[in-house]
Amino acid sequence: MKRTGYIACLLAMACGSPQDRLADEALRYGAEHYHAAEYLEADSAFALAPEDEHAVRNRGNALFKLKDWTTAITQLRNATTMDSSVAEQAIVRYNLGRAHLAEAMQADTLVRRQREALANMRADATDIATKVNQIVVRDSVQRDVVRLEALIDSSLVQSLDGFRQCLRRDPTDEDARYNFAFAQRLVRQRADREGGDGKDGKDKDQQLSARAERLMHRADSLVEVFKFRDALDLLQLGLKQDPTLKQKKEYMDKLDTVNKAAQAK
Repeated sequence: MKRTGYIACLLAMACGSPQDRLADEALRYGAEHYHAAEYLEADSAFALAPEDEHAVRNRGNALFKLKDWTTAITQLRNATTMDSSVAEQAIVRYNLGRAHLAEAMQADTLVRRQREALANMRADATDIATKVNQIVVRDSVQRDVVRLEALIDSSLVQSLDGFRQCLRRDPTDEDARYNFAFAQRLVRQRADREGGDGKDGKDKDQQLSARAERLMHRADSLVEVFKFRDALDLLQLGLKQDPTLKQKKEYMDKLDTVNKAAQAK
């Protein structure tokens, strides 16, 4: 992951308090394991200093290497709330954007596999019990696809925000600029796939309804796990990409409800 080679250089100087000595040891041993590509051990070492901003950030980097996107994102997001320099906060935001982008791309791969599996699933057994089981399995996979699609949209939104926040702190960061453009391209590609090529007014209206339904369904999935801000970002992104969604009263009502829930939280 970008800019992790300096981990060993940021070790805290051992001070008198036990907490300071613990943080110093956690950073030292964590850096040794990290540079030896022993990321699980590095994660365990950094976890011993949960109040140290360098340890929290470095743990996020180790978890990224382990491809544990969810926990990496949690650690990096925690690091954004800690008091560090503008340059270090730019790095944290960049790495957070990368983690969200990786999460979205992994989910996209899983969606493709699940859709292939769905295409080969049948519910045509003559035995009632077998047929019911086939339907249950198929519905479970379909729900998983909906969940993953929602995760992709939400992760791309958060990825763009991470790179944007990085560039606000360091406008010269070309890696962040490149990844921001790459994430934007993925968002546009998804919008194009969902938008379709409607040929007449009826087709376009049907596509509008289908798009609104998909976005609202994904937002509901996020709300169910109390991710109100992610659900709001998803609905707002959908509206930004397709302003005609304003014509959908149900969509706008959903947006208003989620917005109130996000503010209340």
